[in-house]
Amino acid sequence: MCYSRVKQYLEPVGLVLLLFAFGWQCFEDRANQIKNDGYIYELDKKLQNIWAVEYEEAVNSDRYRGTGAFCANVDSLHTQMKDWSEIQKTFKQVNRQTEFSFNCRALLYLLGSIFVILSKWPASKKQETSMPS
Repeated sequence: MCYSRVKQYLEPVGLVLLLFAFGWQCFEDRANQIKNDGYIYELDKKLQNIWAVEYEEAVNSDRYRGTGAFCANVDSLHTQMKDWSEIQKTFKQVNRQTEFSFNCRALLYLLGSIFVILSKWPASKKQETSMPS
């Protein structure tokens, strides 16, 4: 197979790889958003627990003069708390997938770009005269 026939397929293949890499990037960005939403959810739960305990302490102290009742099971709240390393363990699989996805996408961008560049690279005069079309 001559160089010109291979060259004619480089651009379409390169563009398909770039398009695939773009789609992959969209998927990866969505996965990162889901992971960040998970982090925010965990932080929100912690803040809600802190607020519940603080509210309980305020209502049952001399500081509070209004009416109302609130009950908090501090032991239960404590068992629900996760530190950062525990939260990271929850997302371990997603983090591995994200890292693998980034590497594959970078490779696709690189290959696609190289194929498009090579397809546009001018052939040398020697190749043009020696290879039939």
